[in-house]
Amino acid sequence: MKLSYKEDFTTGTAAAAAGGFTSVIDMPNSLPPTDSAERLRDRARKASRKILVNVGFHAAALDDYDEVRAMKTAGAFSMKLYLPSPIAPLDVNDDQVVVQVLNAAKQASILLTVHAEDVTKLPRTGEIKTFTELVLMRRGNAETSAVRRILRLQRQSGCRVHFCHVSLPSSLYAISSRSSSRLSSEVTPHHTLLSENQVKRLGWKAWMVPPLRSSKDTRNLFRAMKMGIPTIMATDHAPHTIKEKERLPRKSSPGIPGLETTLPLMLTRVSKGKLSLGRLVSLLSTNPARVFDLRSKGRLENGTDGDLVLVDLKKKGKIDPAKFFSKAHYSPFEGWKTQGAVHTTVVNGRIVYREGEIVGKPGDGKILESGRHE
Repeated sequence: MKLSYKEDFTTGTAAAAAGGFTSVIDMPNSLPPTDSAERLRDRARKASRKILVNVGFHAAALDDYDEVRAMKTAGAFSMKLYLPSPIAPLDVNDDQVVVQVLNAAKQASILLTVHAEDVTKLPRTGEIKTFTELVLMRRGNAETSAVRRILRLQRQSGCRVHFCHVSLPSSLYAISSRSSSRLSSEVTPHHTLLSENQVKRLGWKAWMVPPLRSSKDTRNLFRAMKMGIPTIMATDHAPHTIKEKERLPRKSSPGIPGLETTLPLMLTRVSKGKLSLGRLVSLLSTNPARVFDLRSKGRLENGTDGDLVLVDLKKKGKIDPAKFFSKAHYSPFEGWKTQGAVHTTVVNGRIVYREGEIVGKPGDGKILESGRHE
């Protein structure tokens, strides 16, 4: 795995266990990319002996139905369509190509996950000297345009579409207004807690795509989340190295590690009465299991898997990236005070994390396969 210097399956799943995540789904922007059934099976095989929590896989979006069906059969949970720069070579600016992708997904009965930003709406200006300029350049009309376009094209195919890391309240409401069981959306902790004001102070530590938005958008996004508008919350864990982040703005790798901060940050909101515990459980457990068709996950009932997270709602702490199990030791939330912490993480009936320590071993996690339920 050529990107294991950023994160490998053991460090990534250790971070997940420490953050209270018993199952994660790997994105396809690896090297080589997960863009075929053969590569998906190879990646799953390599991961199987190294993981501490359960791991599934997204695959790159393709317009070839036969290969899409093969990837679904191999266990892919979705095809990921990254509109700014597709993982597989597709002319995503051509509506007919996107319709072909949607149709292939529909015929193969596989979910299409979408990073909705339209790069044709971004200004192609010259030198960008600061991260604040970079954020201001990547204004929300790129997301607005892409969400509207995908919604319009989705009507033609009826494909199931999940909108990843939505950053604007208007986008959430546009998706939810369709009242369709074939549409879902997600938000991230950073888009609901941080605004573009932090970019001026933190620089590369607060650089991600979609970028942070205005304080008003941040407040309204959190309010929408509290009301139940987005379907799920996702970490969008992106563990780049500090060297890759510290580059000039246009060259800096976008994204932040999020597996170990999400639950403490959200439990803090619960402790302050700003978010109900029931809503948090639906965002991080019940609804993700439903969206990704993990029928034995997301609830405690006879016949479901032995995955469980115990939290201490009273424990106070502070976000300290130096203690991350992830290889990415930085965070825009560094120094934030928290109330609420992961005490124990149980995966498949085995304790893998307890009170600050990894106590499980690589191989305790299982490879998840879409359409197969134990």
